[in-house]
Amino acid sequence: MSAASAADEKPDLPSILVQTMARVTEFLEVERSTLFLFDEERDELWTPVAQGTGEIRIPRGRGIAGHVFDTGETVRLADAYADPRFNPEVDRQTGFRTRDLFCRPLLDSAGRRLGVIQLINRRHGPMTARDEALLDAICGQAGVAIENAQLSLRLGKVVASERALHARLESNHAELRKAFLKVEEAAAAREILGRRMQRLRLFSLVAIVAVFVAVGLFAWRGGTPARPAPAARSAPAETAWHSVSEAPIRTGLVLLGNIEPLEIRNLVSPLRGRVAEKNFAYGELVAKDQLLARIDTTDAEIELRNAEAALFRAQTELSRLERWESGPEVARARRALLRARLNFEANQRNLREMEQLSDLGIIAQSSLESARQQFVLQETEFRSAEEELANVLATATEERVAVARNDVTNTRLRVDELRDRIARATLHAPFAGIVILPNARPTAGRPPGSDGFFEVGGTIAQNEILLALGNLEGISVKTRADEVEIARIRHGQPVRISGDAFPGRTLAGRVDYVSSQAIATGARPYFEIVVRTGRLSEEDLAAVRLGMTARLDIAVYESARSLVVPVTAVRREGRASFVYRRGPDGSPQRTVVRTGATTPQSVEILEGLAAGDLVAADARVVAP
Repeated sequence: MSAASAADEKPDLPSILVQTMARVTEFLEVERSTLFLFDEERDELWTPVAQGTGEIRIPRGRGIAGHVFDTGETVRLADAYADPRFNPEVDRQTGFRTRDLFCRPLLDSAGRRLGVIQLINRRHGPMTARDEALLDAICGQAGVAIENAQLSLRLGKVVASERALHARLESNHAELRKAFLKVEEAAAAREILGRRMQRLRLFSLVAIVAVFVAVGLFAWRGGTPARPAPAARSAPAETAWHSVSEAPIRTGLVLLGNIEPLEIRNLVSPLRGRVAEKNFAYGELVAKDQLLARIDTTDAEIELRNAEAALFRAQTELSRLERWESGPEVARARRALLRARLNFEANQRNLREMEQLSDLGIIAQSSLESARQQFVLQETEFRSAEEELANVLATATEERVAVARNDVTNTRLRVDELRDRIARATLHAPFAGIVILPNARPTAGRPPGSDGFFEVGGTIAQNEILLALGNLEGISVKTRADEVEIARIRHGQPVRISGDAFPGRTLAGRVDYVSSQAIATGARPYFEIVVRTGRLSEEDLAAVRLGMTARLDIAVYESARSLVVPVTAVRREGRASFVYRRGPDGSPQRTVVRTGATTPQSVEILEGLAAGDLVAADARVVAP
């Protein structure tokens, strides 16, 4: 209790831990005791107090301590070296020999695991129930004390942060007050200047009115001679005519985007381990099937061997249950029943004979009673043998056999999973492409504190992204369209891709993705559009680079044969469109038409004209 009371008076985490472990070693009579606490930032167990050695750090899940922390179960080992989970590295470093070991989790008041306590080499036999109860009480008090100390440290950091924030707010408030005074002074100056400008505008207005009054009086008195009326515009001497013909027409929507790989595939580590081999550089091109990296599989192979041993045991148990009736246990029970039956029948015959002799007065009554007691005893043994055989036969029930089958299936799946992970520990490039820099790809698969760069010898977590590979067999361009433009874009529309960085080269692509949901920004909402090309030639791939700006000309409407006229040949009044068609007498006749697509140079005619008709090239010339 002293550690907990000390934490209540003044939270000093190191002294609390030293006191706790000293009490554990003294009360439970062990040679050494070690306390492991969990470091969340580094995902490790570390020893603030380890008697007989310095600080120890082990990855979470490693050794007996890691197993106890992950599972929350208590481990008792009479021979530590006989358990494959035991890590003998610490013994080799310190020269200490671990014989027996007791390890249990250390919990806080809410039942969350703070770490583990490990007792090594008990002096007087194994731990008793009383010893474990005493350790539970010590660990309960120690867990609360450590939790209080950690909370106190965190509270101190929060208070210091609040004080620093308060000081910054005070400083910002003073600066804001100075700025406010400057703004007030500027507003006063603007007000004075505004009054001056208002007087100047009033003076200018009076001067302009005076000028207009003077001019009006001059004109009224006849001082201004009458201007002649403008002459009416004469009709042009000759009208230019255009022959209506079929021609291709195309309307497009031009957007800007950035070139990206055709596909970005994240290559993840199939298991936790050390990067044993790295054959790529970030940002370089790699070939298809090129060996990129290899993850060390030592720990996974150990786990695989343990899983294979567990599979063998599960298969043996299942085989034993399936052949239970012909097994040794049932055979022994049947032999015992046979012996009991033979003894019972022999005693039954003997009792009948003794009863007959007693009736004849040949034997004493005491001998008959002794025979009867012997018969009852043999009958009891016979019934017990029958029950024992029934119990043995009932051991291999359908439920137990089903459980054994499930155990075999689960263990086999675990073995197959480990084999697959080990096989995938050697990573090859699935296609030719570029290794994308980590700071240029999403970080969803990256743990906190990792910058995404890996080198030989570094540790990588299971399912953590090792690298992102961009497919350069083609390219994709991501762009945005506003709520007006998106109505004209459809999946599969052809696109011409060009750019100032690769002049004279136009790539063909199609709209591959059109977002159905807008992304709201501070201005107008926009929709994401992705354009992808097919397989590009080596010359095209050499001309483009990731991140270049590309111009997308999306074909909104395209027709190979349409009747077209110049834009200047069409006039519009309200919703009606018309042209001036040349009549039989050579005069222009107003003709109503229905128009389609419009480009900067021409207009598509859907109804009202036929191929070969002559229309005025410029309707404004012949318009009245």
